[in-house]
Amino acid sequence: MTIVSSEPGSANRTLSGRGLFTFWFILALLWFLPLNYPHLFDPDEGRYAEIPREMVASGDWVTPRLDAIKYFEKPALQYWTTAVAYELFGEHAWTVRLWPALTGFLGLLLTWSLARRIYDERAALLAVMVQAGALLYIAMSRIATLDMSLGFTLQLAMTALALLVRLSTASSWRLPALLGIGVTLAVLTKGLVGILIPGATAGLFMLIHRDWHLPLRARPWWTLGILAIAGSPWFVLASERNPEFSHFFFVVQHFQRYLSPHGFDRYQPWWFFIAVLAGGFIPWTTLLPGAFVTGLRSARAGDRASSFLTIWALFVLVFFSVSQSKLVPYIVPMLPALSLLTGRAIARLTPERVAMHLGLVFLFALAMVLTILVLWASPWGAALADRASTPSILVLLLAFAFLGVCSARAAHLARAGTVISAVSVCALGSVLLTESALVAADYLPRMQRVVELEEHLRPVLTPATRVYCVNDYVQPIPFYLQRPCMLVGYRGELDFGLTQEPWRFLPDLPSFVADFQEESEALAILRPEDYQQLEAMGVPFRVIYTDKSYVAVVKE
Repeated sequence: MTIVSSEPGSANRTLSGRGLFTFWFILALLWFLPLNYPHLFDPDEGRYAEIPREMVASGDWVTPRLDAIKYFEKPALQYWTTAVAYELFGEHAWTVRLWPALTGFLGLLLTWSLARRIYDERAALLAVMVQAGALLYIAMSRIATLDMSLGFTLQLAMTALALLVRLSTASSWRLPALLGIGVTLAVLTKGLVGILIPGATAGLFMLIHRDWHLPLRARPWWTLGILAIAGSPWFVLASERNPEFSHFFFVVQHFQRYLSPHGFDRYQPWWFFIAVLAGGFIPWTTLLPGAFVTGLRSARAGDRASSFLTIWALFVLVFFSVSQSKLVPYIVPMLPALSLLTGRAIARLTPERVAMHLGLVFLFALAMVLTILVLWASPWGAALADRASTPSILVLLLAFAFLGVCSARAAHLARAGTVISAVSVCALGSVLLTESALVAADYLPRMQRVVELEEHLRPVLTPATRVYCVNDYVQPIPFYLQRPCMLVGYRGELDFGLTQEPWRFLPDLPSFVADFQEESEALAILRPEDYQQLEAMGVPFRVIYTDKSYVAVVKE
């Protein structure tokens, strides 16, 4: 297979099958090799590492548990895939992040496949580069949360719909089956949103285009059948073993979380996701208005696939903006649609216009480098150093320097008429920026304190040692120590599980002291103020680690 380049002055140049293989091979290396760094982030990565670890240890793959406590906030698909990765490759940060990275990479392949069907080879390659270079997409492919998994499984469903809307009559069973598989996997990843987003997007398309036959082409009975056969068994089993599951999962975690800010501490203003999109789509942010305009014009000209992509992106943005619970990664499911629209828009731009946008990326990178340097040298430098160590600041400077150098080179290539090469170099700069920024996170003082704490705890642990987390819960610690932690005074997101299993919790320091003294081998992780209280109470212990955030003690 070859891709014919339509760039000015290069009509005879092609990207051969070997060149395409090289592109995907290099992208895969950049995507998967760095997954073991940095140390797992608190709390999300610690949580999504520990739940599958406990599944493997206990053999119970039905009831998710975090720190040995029932945890029903999300379905089990990612827990299962990570647990399988543990069984195959061992329990490491690399395997914790493997499923998000794999789904992110598969999302790029899916974008490539769809763009070739609805646009052309050139737009497909550009769309992949845009998606692979978007900061939010790269970051969420490298951080263990459910958002990239949800984004990919929804992309499966939306890809089927994007192809179905182009048809005038019913096709074979393949697209309805792909739709059903995508919806089912999305439901098993994050619940009812896996039905709502494809269903609402298809419904809006039907109303706007008066396409009343779309349901017949989509054959929803395929989706219902796959949901019943593959999606429902876990929900049924979880409900049978845990009668409290259904109300908490469906009512509290879906409707109450969406409609009410109370109890979730995630309220943000209505424009929050517009700002997230502006930052998360760097280095392509300045191309977004043109991409939407191109998509709307194509829709008016009868391009039903572009119309569907535009509705897809806008619905996700509006739906989560209306929600009372907002977190940065929630808009990941709109990124494939935006990348497809942006890739096509770039394919229609003149090289001069592309060079102008890439020049703006260079100015942004330069501004970030200068801003960091000015802050570092200013009177606020001491406060900055307290939160970000010198190595982390230097690596972050290097990260934006990567983007600056690559975007400058990309602008030069675009002015020479080689747009595809220019976009690929800019995407490379964005990947290097994100990877470097994640490495910089490993040098943050808070991260270093957690790493040092874990290093001091491991040598004193035996299989019989009981670990206590007093008035705080650093979620990566149970994963790295390979055992749950008895919580003292901390409930947080585990409050519901603790109401079901109150014996897994100690309410205060006196109850902790009594339990601690009964153990033959015990280790406690304390805040400095709690350590001072225990010292005043005359509790016999030996300090094995101390810093400004944590004190670790063992029983004498």
